[in-house]
Amino acid sequence: MGGGICSCLVGEGATVVVSDLDQAGAERRAKEIEGAGGTALAVRTDVTDEADCEALVARSLEAFGQVDILVNNAGHFGERLGLPFTNQTAEDWDSNYAVNVRGPFLLCKAVAPHMMERRAGRIINISSVAAQRDAQILPDYVAAKNAELSLTRVVAKDLGPYDVTVNAICPGLVWTNFWNRLAPLVAGGDDSYTQTEPRAIFEEFVRRNVPLQREQKPEDIGDLVVFLASDEAKNITGQSINVDGGMSPR
Repeated sequence: MGGGICSCLVGEGATVVVSDLDQAGAERRAKEIEGAGGTALAVRTDVTDEADCEALVARSLEAFGQVDILVNNAGHFGERLGLPFTNQTAEDWDSNYAVNVRGPFLLCKAVAPHMMERRAGRIINISSVAAQRDAQILPDYVAAKNAELSLTRVVAKDLGPYDVTVNAICPGLVWTNFWNRLAPLVAGGDDSYTQTEPRAIFEEFVRRNVPLQREQKPEDIGDLVVFLASDEAKNITGQSINVDGGMSPR
């Protein structure tokens, strides 16, 4: 998903700082962007580490002079999925909150003084439609992503007087490697699923649950990031917007 977001931003002329816990992965993405004619910098960052988050912002400012857009896209799922919630451990919950809530908080905190001084900026948090559907097989993730939505609203109120907007995007069903773990749980115990391969289960789940009957692509998320970062969205803040093919209408 991060790759799709980067591609869409670069397509609109943005310079991108690619941050990832996996340094090699970040560098590969940055090279792909540069190979396509864009400008990118790769910085390894552990979003749960305050010093790392501060260093990411400092390195970005050193390289490019300003930070216009922050996209909090890092995400994490616990090791133990499925019912009941008592199967999960305190460590599962701590790790989910560390990445999905502490991470966005630390990066918002690190970049806020710069954006407040410039009286300009866009912060976009990537949450999940799972937060609104209370997915029982993902209790730690659902709770953390709900907390991220609350954080979005609070920070939006805080930074509004400085003309900094803060919004959240809730992606729906985007195919990622995580579905290799999730698909068997989705189909487990449901004899009506005729498929056994994770990708096939995912496609059937999409057909059953998404009114538009198609999956969401990383670029669908990236397109909304571009809009929320644009001048056309200057009066949108404190909102969470679904990109889910109508799965969770509100």
